[in-house]
Formats: sequence, structure tokens, C-alpha cells
Amino acid sequence: MMDHGTRRRLQRLTTSGGHFCVAAVDHRDSMLAEFPNSATPADLTAFKADVITALQHHASAVMIEPEYSFPHLTDNGTVPPNVGVICALEAQGYRIDVTRGDPSIANQLMDGWSARLLLESGADAAKLLVLYRPDDGEVTAAQDNLVRTVVEACAKLQLPVLVEPVPYDLVSDADRADVVVRSVERLASFGPMVLKVPYPGAGACNLVDEAAGDLPWALLSWGVTFEVFREQLSEACQAGASGFMVGRALWREAVAPETRAEILAGTVVERFEELSTIAAKGTPWFERLGPPATNWPWAKK
Repeated sequence: MMDHGTRRRLQRLTTSGGHFCVAAVDHRDSMLAEFPNSATPADLTAFKADVITALQHHASAVMIEPEYSFPHLTDNGTVPPNVGVICALEAQGYRIDVTRGDPSIANQLMDGWSARLLLESGADAAKLLVLYRPDDGEVTAAQDNLVRTVVEACAKLQLPVLVEPVPYDLVSDADRADVVVRSVERLASFGPMVLKVPYPGAGACNLVDEAAGDLPWALLSWGVTFEVFREQLSEACQAGASGFMVGRALWREAVAPETRAEILAGTVVERFEELSTIAAKGTPWFERLGPPATNWPWAKK
């Protein structure tokens, strides 16, 4: 049985059919790398606001972060009240210089930031990205401890948490599938969460769905092109995914200010609607997490 606060917040993050259709603009360094010239913090905030505004009638939720977008983009009304908010907890995200056995890759929470502060600031869910392999000794143990700590803290607050295991040091397609599937299986045992999963490779989405057990999962775009992600999402939703959380595959071409408005209003909205149609064929999150509790001590019998 699911507690009522978590269930209500998951409803705010998803469509009426129970699917995640999430625009991700919580990127930091990876977003900066997409700009042709160096961008200021104000530039990044403005871009995030432009993307959110373009999708305000299409996205079930947006994924943002405290440095550039939260809570100022909720406070000023850029994120409308009917759009859910997922906010990042980790201090750093994707890295390109990751190798096995390097303890420095263990993720950390942002200084002065926590699940409780995130909830008190008005977010509907937390997101935790962890660079992850299930076979990396002390690094895996450190990441496991972080995930367990965050999952426990969020459960006490009745706050949904999306855990994003990002694989590294992959040597082949078979290694990618094996690492993604075993990561999902391992992390799913740590407690209630939604899994934000990279594409594991052709034919492996069914294995991810099995490994997730009773937990819902959604596909992330992981920097691929829109055309590639569209095909990946179709396969994932057929296998049981509950939707998508898309970033660069959606908005990469819109970073240039001179063409931004046109691309956001046309290409980006069209892409998002296409992905949402695919997501609607996936498994609703509430079919995975089960019914709400009914033993309400305050209710009259």
C-alpha cells in the first residue's frame, strides 16, 4: 500500500493516464556545453524558462535544479501551477572522465540542500543522479549508501524520489545491457522509488522491466538525437516503461537565441507531443505501485 502524500505527488507529476511526460532542464555543465559560446548563469536561466514556457501546456512535469531554476521559476510563475516539479538533489551530474575504481566519482548532495528543503520549497519530487556500476567495489558501496539515505529521507516525507543510475566505463553493447539491468535490479531493492533509466540496448528493455519489479520506470534520453530517442522510447513503453524524461534530444537545437522562439514553438513542441503519444502506450505508474492504503484512522465508518 502506498502512503497518500506520495501518491498525490505522483499524480501531479504524470498525465491523467498515469504516464511521465517530463521536460528535463536540470542540466548544468552538459547544458552549457550545448551553447556555441560561453553562457552566463542568466543565459542558462533564461533558456530554461523559455523551454518551460513553450511546453507549459504539454508537459506533465518539469525537471529543474536549485542553481539556476528552482524555486525562482516556480515563484515567478514560469512553471504553472498545473505542471509538476521534480528537483535535483545531487551536486554534480554527468561526467566524461569517469573510470572504474575512481572514488572521486561518488556523487554528493548539494551543500545546504536536502529533500526536506526541496519539499518545503514546493517541489513535488526529488531526483538523484548517481554514476553507477553494480560491480565497482568501494565506489558502488558509496553510491549505494547515498541512494539508501535519500530514499529513506524521501519516504519519511512522503516525497517521491526518482533515482537515475548512469552507467560508465562501458566496453560493449552487452556490457551496457548487463550494467543497466543489474543496476536497476540492485537499486530497486533499496525502497520505494521511480527509476529513471538509460536505454539498455536493443532487446533489453524487457529485462529492465523485469528487474524493476513493482517499481515504475521511465526512459531518459541520455544525450542521443530525437530520432534515436523516439525509437528507444517506443521499445521501452512496449516493454512496460511508464513514460519519458527528455532533455537534450528535445531542446538541443533551440539554444541559439536568434532562432530559439521559432524552434521551441515548432520543432520542440511537435517532438514533445510525439513522445507523449508514444508514452501513453506504456504502463501507468499506479499499476506498478499498487492501490492506496484505506485504513484511515480519521475516517468515519
